[in-house]
Amino acid sequence: MSVYTVLNFVAVLLLRAQRGSKIFVAFVKFLTSKDPDHDGSEQALLNELKALDEHLKAHGPYVAGEKMTAVDLSLAPKLYHLEVALGHFKNWTVPESLTHFHIYKKLLFSRDSFQKTNPAIESIIAGWKPKVINA
Repeated sequence: MSVYTVLNFVAVLLLRAQRGSKIFVAFVKFLTSKDPDHDGSEQALLNELKALDEHLKAHGPYVAGEKMTAVDLSLAPKLYHLEVALGHFKNWTVPESLTHFHIYKKLLFSRDSFQKTNPAIESIIAGWKPKVINA
């Protein structure tokens, strides 16, 4: 295998690892926004989710392809917080049109390791409440 082939492979992995990296920041901005209709925070989150959905459509079912990686394991709890907190505080859900995102989320959330370690919904709500109320 040539050095170029190895470097190209590493570059592709690094680019894929960045997928989804801005979702949590966009989620927090939207969750804590007092005026999401005018500040663009909801649209920014939607843009990040759409980008992940498109990536998963082309390269999935996981971020790096067929095998789960640390990127997926890192995203799982963030997506769970997104689902619970936005559902509770904003009555908001990820659009069903993002089908590859929803398939991905189901894959992650159905893992035994996730089921055994995910926090209770009440704990997530209690954790985010001061940040939402004091925002």
